[in-house]
Amino acid sequence: MPRWFLSWKVAVVVILAGLAVGALDLAVRGYAVVHDPLNLLVGAEIEDMGEPRRMREFAVGHYAGRPRGDGTFRLTCRSGLVIQRGYVTAGMKESYTVGADDCRRAG
Repeated sequence: MPRWFLSWKVAVVVILAGLAVGALDLAVRGYAVVHDPLNLLVGAEIEDMGEPRRMREFAVGHYAGRPRGDGTFRLTCRSGLVIQRGYVTAGMKESYTVGADDCRRAG
């Protein structure tokens, strides 16, 4: 058996273990995702435990974060309007899709 064969098998096991641990972490600790298909937002935050925390933009129009406690999504529109939508809490998988009416000013 070639020497590289064993190191290849070890690498595959390590990669699979990393994927399994990551999936288990997301399943247990939860996550929150904001989907912005119309590109209306300049930023998104999770407002929980009395302070807003920025969500990471991991693709165009997709923001992700992890809530620490009960809170809401705080969305900043391109128009400057800041709105709060949805409900987030630690340990749950939550998502919110931004619609055209969300960033429209009332009145």
